[in-house]
Amino acid sequence: MPKGHNSYLPFPFLLAYTTAFLESKGLDVLLIDGVAERCDWESFATRVQAFAPDLVIAETSTTSLNYDLARMQELKTANPAVRIVLYGPHLSARPEDGLTTPAVDFVIVGEPEHTAYELIQALTNGGNLAEVASLVYREAGGAVRINARRPLTDINQLPYPKRHGLAMDRYSVPGFPTPVVYIYGSRGCPYRCTFCQWPQTIFEPGKYRPRDAEKIVDEMEYVLQEFPRTRSFYFADDIFNLGRARMLKFTDEMKRRNLRVPYGIDGRADHLDRELLERMAETGLFTLRVGIESGDVDVLKKTRKGLDLEKTRETLRISHDLGIRNHICMMIGLAEESWQSVENTIAYVKSLAIDSVQFSVATPFPGTEYYRYVEEQGLWKDQDWSEFNGWDTAVMHTTSMTADEIQQAVTYARRKVYFSLRFIKRRLGYIRDVRDLAAITGKAWRLVTA
Repeated sequence: MPKGHNSYLPFPFLLAYTTAFLESKGLDVLLIDGVAERCDWESFATRVQAFAPDLVIAETSTTSLNYDLARMQELKTANPAVRIVLYGPHLSARPEDGLTTPAVDFVIVGEPEHTAYELIQALTNGGNLAEVASLVYREAGGAVRINARRPLTDINQLPYPKRHGLAMDRYSVPGFPTPVVYIYGSRGCPYRCTFCQWPQTIFEPGKYRPRDAEKIVDEMEYVLQEFPRTRSFYFADDIFNLGRARMLKFTDEMKRRNLRVPYGIDGRADHLDRELLERMAETGLFTLRVGIESGDVDVLKKTRKGLDLEKTRETLRISHDLGIRNHICMMIGLAEESWQSVENTIAYVKSLAIDSVQFSVATPFPGTEYYRYVEEQGLWKDQDWSEFNGWDTAVMHTTSMTADEIQQAVTYARRKVYFSLRFIKRRLGYIRDVRDLAAITGKAWRLVTA
């Protein structure tokens, strides 16, 4: 079980979808989420060797890339015949980075499900690798070949992600009753925020693919049948609530089936209104998670987020009045950030009806427009991928703030907001047991001593 309701452990969506898709084609697949299982490397490698796969597919990120490449080299040394495939948002932007070690045979750009299957077919049947869309590999002479990108998947046609065999009791989101089951209601985003990584790398910029409302509720019912201990759902989409008619249909479908279960969503406040929030609350919506990023109008304009701060404030007030808990995400260090814009953000956050807030360091991940901006402006402090954690390390400076000042500003903002009496009172509402109390106390102590 997770240490408490205030822990965060995400579900490996694309690995789970890829596993389910390959199994639907009759293939034998072993899915391991070493993070959820708290599995050390030796145990992981032993299980892989016992399964004796022909192909290993692993997800990587900017932060973990160097570590992952080293582990893949170890895996290859122990299993010389195995083919290794990597994918992830970083490699969708810079696929050649995945082939810097001879251990990795292939990189998949974008969504992995169909490409993984076509690659297996090509390797099994002697097919032409050049015809496998979204595949990157070394040709006979050593040159890296990047095939044309695959059209986006119709996500309504995918099987449910593989969940059986995973440590389902351990996936968690702060404030959610556990066990919580992660679920996708869509993929992608129609907005073009400069800093947002997955919509610009794994998915396609500006493309939004919603699932049918009936299919979403079908999956919820399936999960409740297969995993009856489930106590809440988390819609971890980039934006769950786009399309008012679709959201109303979703709530109608929940009511028609007499299904009421606690769920939380990642969404945009400016696509919600009182009627819709009321309907969603009636069917179980208890947490609204909103990315605002900045309370400074000029900084927001530079991000191209297109967010109305006043509309957002009003929506959060309505949500709060309906008993829905509001969580917001803010970034310090976006383009044109200054100490004044940081103060504006703090003042804005304090004006909101929220229960929790996350302050993070704006990080220009490869493949994003923000990354290109930092490159063009020469704003780098460090390009060590392991430092791209988005939490406590600034790898760049703005035109007005040094990297050190950005880090100081994040700590300053956290203290100004987290230690206000109004916020403390609301945050205490997350405490359900002694584990939660310990988690919140620990966070507060780390902030005091930072």
